[in-house]
Amino acid sequence: MESKLIPKQFKVTNYRNIDDSGWIPLEQVTVFVGRNESGKTTLLKALHKFNPAIPESYNPQREFPRDRFTRDFREGKDWPVCAVEFDLSPSFRETLKASLGTDIPSSTICTRHYDGSLAISYDAAVSDDPVLPADVTKALDTFSKAARRLAAPSPEQEEQTRQLRTNLVNWATTKKEEVSTLHDLKNNAGVQTLKAIRDEANSRSTPHTADIIETLQDTIEALLQRAQTEPLPDRLDAAIEDELPVFIYFENYGILDSAVYLPRFLEDFARASNDPKVRTINAMFKHVGLEAKDIAELGQEEAADAKRAGQQVTQEMILRDQERKELRAVKTNSASLDITRRFSEWFHQRRHSIRYHADGDYFRIWISDDRRPGVEIELESRSKGFQWFFSFYLVFLVESDEGHQDAILLLDEPGLNLHPTAQQELIAFFEELARNNTLIYSTHSPFLIDGEHIHRVRPVTEDDTGHSRITVDSWPKDRETIFPLQAAAGYAMVRGLFQHKKNVLVEGMSDYLYLHTLNLLCRATGRSALPDDIYITPCGGTKYVGHIASLFLGQVVRPLVLLDGDDAGRVRRDALLKELYTGRERAVLMLSEVLGVPECEIEDILGETIILPLVSALLGKNIALNKDDRAKGSLVKQIVSAVERNQMSLPDGWKPEIARRLAVDWSTAKPESIATTVLDRAEELFKAMRGRLEEVI
Repeated sequence: MESKLIPKQFKVTNYRNIDDSGWIPLEQVTVFVGRNESGKTTLLKALHKFNPAIPESYNPQREFPRDRFTRDFREGKDWPVCAVEFDLSPSFRETLKASLGTDIPSSTICTRHYDGSLAISYDAAVSDDPVLPADVTKALDTFSKAARRLAAPSPEQEEQTRQLRTNLVNWATTKKEEVSTLHDLKNNAGVQTLKAIRDEANSRSTPHTADIIETLQDTIEALLQRAQTEPLPDRLDAAIEDELPVFIYFENYGILDSAVYLPRFLEDFARASNDPKVRTINAMFKHVGLEAKDIAELGQEEAADAKRAGQQVTQEMILRDQERKELRAVKTNSASLDITRRFSEWFHQRRHSIRYHADGDYFRIWISDDRRPGVEIELESRSKGFQWFFSFYLVFLVESDEGHQDAILLLDEPGLNLHPTAQQELIAFFEELARNNTLIYSTHSPFLIDGEHIHRVRPVTEDDTGHSRITVDSWPKDRETIFPLQAAAGYAMVRGLFQHKKNVLVEGMSDYLYLHTLNLLCRATGRSALPDDIYITPCGGTKYVGHIASLFLGQVVRPLVLLDGDDAGRVRRDALLKELYTGRERAVLMLSEVLGVPECEIEDILGETIILPLVSALLGKNIALNKDDRAKGSLVKQIVSAVERNQMSLPDGWKPEIARRLAVDWSTAKPESIATTVLDRAEELFKAMRGRLEEVI
């Protein structure tokens, strides 16, 4: 089922320690990464309250930036909090077009304010055809012309008819003057004017004037119907608001305990229904059609109460107690069977049997599994991972109305207590959830970051003033923030090394990005490219190539090594051939062998017309090469020379940053717009790499 509104990006303003987050792009799975107190939870909570599954409004007294509250906040001022941009699906646009009778914009920005109001704007103008005063004037002119031609019923009524003609024409002229003061009749003033014309015309209807009055009435009624129709922008806004996806927020604090003391829960639910744990317990009951109050009342013992009060216990009391307990047992047994079936359809790691049991004022959860089917264990004695899955499952399905397709899931630090391998499994679980639901989660664990989809990550940092900053186009300098990203990327690369027989080691991240991008373009244009079973790994620099290659000492097949045609590359080649790659010369490929020039790096495949503009944009100054620069060797050395000649310096990591920017630009470019000479050189390199791999494997 296609989502009608597809979230594209969002922005948080005037919320806690965020004055303005800027627009944050959303993927089907988006990850906020940052250290504690950086603002990850703040982002999720602001987004959650945009349209929560369980009503929860913004609270300016607690959530408006504290340092600005006295100075800026005023009751009644329209303070925006969270804006979300949605793309309208093609099918939804067609449906709206059919119902509203006009073309529909492709995207909308919905902004929620502190007072709960929602402002909706579009990427194209949305307006009704106005009801113009000229339409009324034309109808009145036609009426006047017909009035002047009224014939007298008899000669003796000629004077009376002449007076009638004059009165009707004067009335029409007066109405024309009233209408001329309005620009559009599609408003309250216009509607009242049209109604007045209709009613006054009707009062002038006689057998003699019936025909011309009826003609005028027909026109005025049609215009009145148009004027009274709800404005198109309002109807479109209502249709968009009706389809807004709900946001479901879940945090570790909402994990269930196995024993629920019913009287306390009922008190807590009445006092703080949005408390994470109270919310999850309520979801547990609601999911299987139970009422906590009902279960509590069915557990009351009339006989015991009478005995404590010193009253006589009757047989009728005992029978009523038995009936209540039997009914409670039937309800909990039915609920147990239901939750077991549903959870097994959703959680595939192991089949579990879940038993709900009510004992006096306590409601307990017992779990057994298919490995030890006869052994029941309390929920809190199961693994932390299972407790998280079970609790999240209840909240998700209940608040998304049993798997509602358009729910957007917000998970705050999920799986904190899981083993790293289980956290990796959680990533796969998230991918499954994201097939039908946009998912956003926060973490600081490298094992909850998909190293093969680093582009989904949005780093969150706190600046010197205590305000949160969200990085979109680059990585922050804060080492604690980017450490999980580095660890995740490294874990993914090392894991990938040993999952593929056809491995290629390259010197750095820029090599990886260029090769990956060029490979996609070559494939799109029908050129020779690398197949999917070839895995490219950046080694973090020429000097680390040997370290990574040494990990394969116990493997039958050594990876192919691609080195730049420069001094560092030649030194590394000689070192590899002397030890690790002795007798495997064909497993080391020099870029200079492919391009046919003695001094070259990966950037030489692209050339200065592509790389130089990106360097200029990075430095904020136009950089051009002169004759002396071009004599320096590889394109990278030429660029360094030109930058130094301009008395500037290149920042650390400039090469991978240029590669990243190019990869982003070319990801949406038409393949035929890329220079054929570049793709031809890339194709020659890929042919050489494939040939060498066939030789060494």
